[in-house]
Amino acid sequence: MKMIAKPMMISLAVAVCFSTSVVAKQEQTLSQESYAIGASLGKYLNGQIVTQKEFGLDVELEQIVQGFTDAVNGDLKLDNDALVDVLNARAKVLNEVKKQRRDALVAEVAQASVDYLDENRAKEGVSVTESGLQYEVLVQGQGDKPAREDAVTVHYKGQLIDGTVFQDTHEAGEPKQVALINSIAGWEEGLQLMPVGSTYRFTIPAELAYGTEGMGVIPGGAAVVFEIELIDSNKPGQSHQGMGMSMGMGNAGMSGMFHQK
Repeated sequence: MKMIAKPMMISLAVAVCFSTSVVAKQEQTLSQESYAIGASLGKYLNGQIVTQKEFGLDVELEQIVQGFTDAVNGDLKLDNDALVDVLNARAKVLNEVKKQRRDALVAEVAQASVDYLDENRAKEGVSVTESGLQYEVLVQGQGDKPAREDAVTVHYKGQLIDGTVFQDTHEAGEPKQVALINSIAGWEEGLQLMPVGSTYRFTIPAELAYGTEGMGVIPGGAAVVFEIELIDSNKPGQSHQGMGMSMGMGNAGMSGMFHQK
């Protein structure tokens, strides 16, 4: 019996140790998971606090922690309607501050754009259309000019007035295809001035580009500069299915040279 009892005791000891190890591992995992949940909420909350402080709205951290604790324990000091009212009032103030800052930035960018346009129009070789579109002929082609309903194949480089490039098709090594009627007003007007084979530089006022809203890295109120090479032009239905619908703006995160409605 002793020979049998000893292995049984060893097996029982191993089983107990294994069970203890599993429980400890489970407890450790649960602890980590719980901490991760709290840390995730804290990171999100910290981001909100930092953003609001940047706009001049302070918080009392102790009260935030107290509110979190009360909510977890189901012991809120404010009912749901009161919570919504307080948060909505704060959101309204935050939005007003954001709008004021944005309007100030748009005004600053717009004034810089006006100054740039005034300076640029005085340069030799710059022509200005009735709409205010400015252009320079870098290479004069001999082909036909596109009509408004046409689709064109182009290489181009787009940049801000400070020289920041937001897209250059030469980097990708492939030209883009665009339907003029889907383009911003400056492109729609400007490309109709160009014979195929030409390269023009257009300086486009904000109202003919992305307006006061801007797009991607292009701020509201900004004039933009495009150097465009017109490679080809086609009538509707002539091998340009889908043109103008995928003209990406690279890192600008933009959907294309489309009208700002």
